[in-house]
Amino acid sequence: MSKESGLAGKIRRVQESDEFDLGGFGRDQCYGVVKEAFTDPFELPGMVKITFVCGGGKNCRQKYGDDLVKDFCQALDSIGFDSDSAACTELSAAGRYKYQHDTSKNLKFVHVFPRITLPEVAEGDEEVDEDGEPAQGQREPADVLAVCDIEDFRRMVGSHVTSYAAKKRLFDSLKEKLARLEECEQKMIAREEIEASLQKLYDTLTAEVLKDKVKVVAAEMQASIDAGELTAVERSQVIDQLDGKLSLLETELKKAEADGKEKLKAKLEEQKDKLKATKVKLADGRARDPPPLKYADQIQKMHKRLVGLARLEKESAGKYTLDQLKALGEKPDMEEAMSVLQNRSRMWFESDEEFKLRVRTCLAGVDTKPKKASGAGNPAGSSSGGWQTQKKK
Repeated sequence: MSKESGLAGKIRRVQESDEFDLGGFGRDQCYGVVKEAFTDPFELPGMVKITFVCGGGKNCRQKYGDDLVKDFCQALDSIGFDSDSAACTELSAAGRYKYQHDTSKNLKFVHVFPRITLPEVAEGDEEVDEDGEPAQGQREPADVLAVCDIEDFRRMVGSHVTSYAAKKRLFDSLKEKLARLEECEQKMIAREEIEASLQKLYDTLTAEVLKDKVKVVAAEMQASIDAGELTAVERSQVIDQLDGKLSLLETELKKAEADGKEKLKAKLEEQKDKLKATKVKLADGRARDPPPLKYADQIQKMHKRLVGLARLEKESAGKYTLDQLKALGEKPDMEEAMSVLQNRSRMWFESDEEFKLRVRTCLAGVDTKPKKASGAGNPAGSSSGGWQTQKKK
């Protein structure tokens, strides 16, 4: 048994987060163990972090090659894994990895978060949590962001919550959780019975931390507005919100004037002027296009190739060359890979409508017209557009 086969077997058998040493591994062995261990998903009830020691200080430098980190990361890239410095032990990190240089230990690590298939549960045997509710194999991004510390929160918001609409949905989610916490506190004061879900929320979250996160997201939303980073739909929604706030301010101004509260009136007038200035800026500004898909280049190449294959099937009348048959055999795997890349391009808190629009925009940018000279009697072309299939086990 080769060295990579033995290590790959150990990796495939992990049931919880574990660590492995790649001392003495070269490029070919990195590619071998990565392909054997991580091509297929792990059947586990939750995410695990599989850590690989890939380098260190002068005391152990001879044990690890200078290019070991690079070779190992490139091996992960070759099977579709993504580098993500914000990845953590959550199912949302499946198919990602991150590099870490731990200066306190003087060691270099690559943490891998494998693709996961949740075990099937027989009917009638569904797992439940301590409150009798169905156990959740994967937490929603809103729940992950609510419980993480503020430093991780800022990092994950910066990486995964980038559009104004997504930030607004996160903002509303945090405010809703904050309101639920306040509801729980009021019930505790009144000595009323508290339902299990509300008690669980109270035991998990802290109001002060949630308030800090609300402030962070509010600042991010305002930054998006100030920078003009709004799509046409987002801009229209913000202008409607500003109109609503201006209407409320008018009511408060009339009341302050009737009550003779000059200081409050001056403060409200200042707020009104700022809102009007923001509204004018938005109305006069140019809406931005929706952000491109993360894997737009790869998706477009696959789409162009699939359109060519569909054209080949339509025009060939069932008569194919060997190269054409080989190309057509790749079609199902290519369609699956394209779907995977599209789903990986989806942002947190993105609506179905917003995501579908970005996908349509991405595909509309592909020139699928057949070339006049297709070469060697292959209407679909003989290249794979930079995409290669992997043999299924």
